[in-house]
Parts: sequence; structure tokens; C-alpha cells
Amino acid sequence: MKSFFIILAIITLFRFQAFPQITPTTSLDTICGHKTHWDQEKRILPWYKPEIPGAGYVQVMKLASEFIKSGTPVDPKTGLKIYFISCCFQGPHIRSQADFEKGITWEEWMHNPACVWAGLVQGLVLDYRVFSGDETYTKVVQEMLDYQLKNGTTPADWPWANVPYASSDPGSPIYQGATRWEHEGMRGDGLHGIEPDKVGELGIAYLKFYEVTEDKKYLDAALHCAAALAKHVRELPSDLEPFTAAEIIKSPWPFRVNARTGIIISEYCSNVIEPIRLFDELIRIQKQINLTPEQISTFQRARNIAWKWLYSKSGPMKTFIWNAYFEDIPNDPERSNRNQVSPLETARYLIKNPELDLQLETNVPALIHWVASVFNTEGMDAIKEQTWCYAPMASHTARYASLCALWYERTGNPWYKDQAYRFFNFATYMTYPNGVVAVGPNWPGSWFSDGYGDYIRHYMEGLAAIPEWAPADSDHLLRSTSVIQKIVYKPTEIQFTTYDENASVILRLTNKPKQISVNDKKLTENKSGGKNGWFWEPLKKGGILRIAYEGGKSVKVIK
Repeated sequence: MKSFFIILAIITLFRFQAFPQITPTTSLDTICGHKTHWDQEKRILPWYKPEIPGAGYVQVMKLASEFIKSGTPVDPKTGLKIYFISCCFQGPHIRSQADFEKGITWEEWMHNPACVWAGLVQGLVLDYRVFSGDETYTKVVQEMLDYQLKNGTTPADWPWANVPYASSDPGSPIYQGATRWEHEGMRGDGLHGIEPDKVGELGIAYLKFYEVTEDKKYLDAALHCAAALAKHVRELPSDLEPFTAAEIIKSPWPFRVNARTGIIISEYCSNVIEPIRLFDELIRIQKQINLTPEQISTFQRARNIAWKWLYSKSGPMKTFIWNAYFEDIPNDPERSNRNQVSPLETARYLIKNPELDLQLETNVPALIHWVASVFNTEGMDAIKEQTWCYAPMASHTARYASLCALWYERTGNPWYKDQAYRFFNFATYMTYPNGVVAVGPNWPGSWFSDGYGDYIRHYMEGLAAIPEWAPADSDHLLRSTSVIQKIVYKPTEIQFTTYDENASVILRLTNKPKQISVNDKKLTENKSGGKNGWFWEPLKKGGILRIAYEGGKSVKVIK
């Protein structure tokens, strides 16, 4: 045991040596080069247009999204954009502008492609593309997914077949698990190592991307992920009876496993929500994609095993052992590390599926407040990443803010709105005007996960939950229960199509619409709200449009 902590100390020291840009915060007068702004209540305000609530959120989304689309440097050796070969880089505020543009400032640290691509499917394709109307983001992310399918997927004849690798060696154009840290606690998964939770996370991203494009190869990729997860799910003690054993060493899927041999590398992972989301969506659209009865039964069984474990006295909803998510953390056989990703993403799922938890009003606040307590940062409205990397970061701060916004939307409790406001505001400071997003106030280097895949989407969630923060001088679709396949904004109308023939949609508009139609059939205004028709909520400028419809995919809003 003593040797383990010595090794951990050495690894921690190495990481900080590998990222020399980590610096202590000595003053909050400026954060990442931005002068800080405060209101009369001593709440921090965004660095961009602090006088307009929400304007800073839109600005950092725009800057970060455009950086991925057109500002990412190319590695001179491989000819690939650096997000294909590295998890992170140093921006021109650390290195010179010339070095940055040459593509030589990426970091020698294990890559995490599956996590990055999954986040960007949500943040760029499902969210910002729809918000902005810029369809080119689909092609940008499609290139990422195609690259993973070709260069980072296990062979079809392995025990874990046709699934994505979660990590890779820096600089390598081929993903097969990061190998350079195998003797340092198996950081980066090792050769042929995969992470089943990332199989679920990228699996649901493949599926959602299929719903946008209807390109069958992404459906096939999602089905491969689901099949592997269903094949390898483990039934564990999952009852709530007194005087019975609890299993806290294993989980339905291990955190790390060798895909070629099937040998388990790390037994426990609390992040079962991503596989559950994948199974849920496949089962929901089973008729559209022609699932067989055998597939449905297999997926439902695996989903039920994971769900029952999650709420059992062996699962993290009872034990709060929210352990194992990040690919660059050593194996943790004692499950001593804690992270905020899994509990908050579990809370997000519960808010969006409230019928599944009869104790929702207790469980969701418990998850939010646990994170607020364990990962808070003294003197800052910022959330730390995990107990083994106990540093405040923009993405996790924005995640916490987005959950507070969602819970405010559901409950109307103003405390959560204030929390969302404070933490969203703080997280804006990590975005530089050139679109480079720093990890955190003490960590000016950049990660493609923390600064982009796991950052943009949280601001979109916040705007959808609190639409008054969305721009008053332009039109934007903020949320849809069905994937938006295409959207066009025109001065006098908005047209969009959805994957499903029924949906609920929220838009922020500059003025009340004159008419709304679905498949050219007029939709009725419902002035008292309701499930069918449309409802207009006026604000000081413009208002919020809520549409609920069925029986069509093509929607037209005439202004």
C-alpha cells in the first residue's frame, strides 16, 4: 500500500512537470487575461458584455465552436489537426503565435478521443449547429467519427468487438489504448485496453449522429457498441434487503478491460448512465431501425441490470462511490478517487426522465449538493475535477451550472438559478478571444475535452433551461426532444426538420410568430400551454416559443 502512494506521488509530480503552465491564483482581479467584472452583490459577471445576462455565454460558445471548425492547428508530421493526435495543447498565450500556428505546441500526454468526439457530437452537432444554423459543423464532426471508426475501433473477431478505444498515445495516428504509461498504474488503458463506459458514451453519440444524417454506418457503430455492452454486462448483488451483502468492488461493467483478451484491468466504474442512454435510445426507436426481438430483449436485459445496480445498496446512488471516469488516472483498486462527472450526468438523466425515480426531488438535489460540497473552490465559483486532480476547471464548473439551471427550470427555486448564473459567469473567463479555452484559472493550457467537447454543450443546456438568457436580438432554437436534422433561419421564417414525427421544441424569437405549420398543416396556438400546439411567452424583448406537435417532421415558423 505504501508503494502505491509513492508511485502515485511520482505520477502526480510527473503530470505537473508535463504541464508547467499550472500556476497558483494570486488575485481575482484578472482571470486568464480578462479583467474581472462584479455586480453590486459581489457576484462575478462574464468578461464579455457583463451588463447583458447570457451574452457572455453565447460569445464563448461561438469562440470555442469556431476554433474547432477553423482555428485548430495542423500537426506538421502527420498532416492531421492536432485534436486527432493529442488531448491538449499550449495556446499562443503560453507559447509563441508562430509555434502555435505551426502545430507544434500539442502536449505529450495520452489522448482521449472517444470522450472528445462524444462531447462534440452533442456540443457542435446537436446543439451549436442548431443554435447558429451553421450546417458545416456536421462535416467537421463527421470527420472525427469517421477517423475513429477507421483508426480507433477494435477488430470484429475480438471478445470486445467493433468498439472504440478511449485512449491513445500522443502523436499516434492510430488509437489502440495509450501504451506509454502501462507501468505507471495503467494510465491510458494500455495496449488494447478499452473503457466500457466510453463505449456507451461514444455509442450514444454515434446513434444521435445517425439520427441527424441517417447514414447507416453510424447506426451500425452504435449497434456494435450496444451489442458488446450487452454481451459483457455482469449481474451483481442488487437488492435492498437487510442483512445481505453489498458488492462495492465490481460494477456491471469494469472501468478498464483488454478488448483482445477480455482480461479485466480495473473492476469498478460508477458511470453506467452512458450505456443506459444508449440502450434507452435504441429501444425507443426500435421500429424506425428495425431492431429484432432478440436485440430488444438483450438490450433491455442489460439496461435493467445496470439500472437496478445503480439504485441498489451496491450502487453509487446509495454508496456515493462515484469512481472511475478519466482515462489518464491510474488504476484505483481501493476506489478512493471521486469525480463529479458521473453524479452530475446521472442527475441530468434523471431530470430528463423524471418518471424513472420516485424520489427525484430528494435524489437530484443530493447529487448536486454533494458535488457543490466536495468539489467547491474556496474564493471562486468554480468546481474541481476529481479528488486525484483537485483543480478547478471551466468544463466542470459549467457542468455544475447547467445542472443548477435544469433544476431551477423544474422547481423554480431561485437558489439554483443564482448558482447557475454565478458558475456559468466564472467559466466564461477561461475562453480567450481567439477561441482558445484554458482548462481553468490555475491551468492556462488547453484540453479538447475540457475546453470544447465538455464545455460548449453545458452553456447550450443552460440557455435552453433559462431561455431569457438567450439573445433577444436574434432567433435561435434552443432545445428539441427530437434530433434536428436541418434548420434554416430566414428573416421572415424558420424551417427545421426532426428525426421523429413528434417533438417538443423551445425557441427564443425576436417577435411572436404569425403562423406555425407541421408538414404544411397549421398548428393551433394554445394560449394556456399544453401538449399540442404552440405557446408564446412574451419577454421585454421578443419572447419564448414552445411548440409541441406530432404527425410530421417538417416545421415552419412564419414571423
